[in-house]
Amino acid sequence: MAEISIAAILRAGIFSPNHIANDAAILHAVVAELRRRGCQVKVYSEEEFCNAVIDEDVVLAMCRGDRAVEKIQHLEDAGLLVVNSGYGIENCIRMIMVRLLAQAGVPVPEFFVVDTDVDVRKQLLKAGFGPCWVKKGDAPVHHLEDIARCRHAEEAQELLHEFFFRHISKAVVSKDVDGEKIRCYGVASSGWFHAFLPFRSGGFKEDDDTLSQSLVQKVKDICMKAAEVLNVDVFGCDIVLDKDGECQLVSFDDWPSFAPIRKEAARAIAKSVLTRTRKAIAASKRL
Repeated sequence: MAEISIAAILRAGIFSPNHIANDAAILHAVVAELRRRGCQVKVYSEEEFCNAVIDEDVVLAMCRGDRAVEKIQHLEDAGLLVVNSGYGIENCIRMIMVRLLAQAGVPVPEFFVVDTDVDVRKQLLKAGFGPCWVKKGDAPVHHLEDIARCRHAEEAQELLHEFFFRHISKAVVSKDVDGEKIRCYGVASSGWFHAFLPFRSGGFKEDDDTLSQSLVQKVKDICMKAAEVLNVDVFGCDIVLDKDGECQLVSFDDWPSFAPIRKEAARAIAKSVLTRTRKAIAASKRL
């Protein structure tokens, strides 16, 4: 088989608050795995990608900027394999994401999508909101301050006011779910999945067996359904397990840094990309 050529797009630093090095590290680790398997890979910054003529067979896209996402959507429409899909990246804008997940029956906390120039205190109190999360809703996160936990409706309103003056027009306000957080990573196309308890004593362990097989399967089903609904192949998400044993998905990220499990994730992503590419090439030869 001819050498497979791949374009790999780094995430711009503005979209990696506190994670610039980690986000770059996972893409470079995947690139190294693909090169070891005989692929020719060129790494682009988002700006370089936007200004380049792309003639590679596959695009690996960690980008989140509007121009870059629009460009990879055009490449997808022309038949190029793109991981993650530009349409999936767009679906992960929070106000779009929560609505899609809720409509599909994925268990998510109760939420409101709100205008930041409106007083929502009565709305939150009427719905029984106490502690809650206020998250930037209309674009990808730029700053750590774009997501914050608030103790009550008054504090949430203050943060929305701040968002308004920072030119953030929409926010998602969701109920805080009390329970144990389970961190999950996956590659939907291959079924590769890993879940662990990041806040238990000792933190992450490669051989973590503190989660039962039945619980892992339960959270995997939720995460894989979310990935399918959002059209995102490489993902990370957080599930909260409450005192009644119910699970809710509280966050979902398109192509996270995989920092605790980077080597294994890089191998899984590279393997999946090659499998999908070879299938696509074989299918084109049959036409």
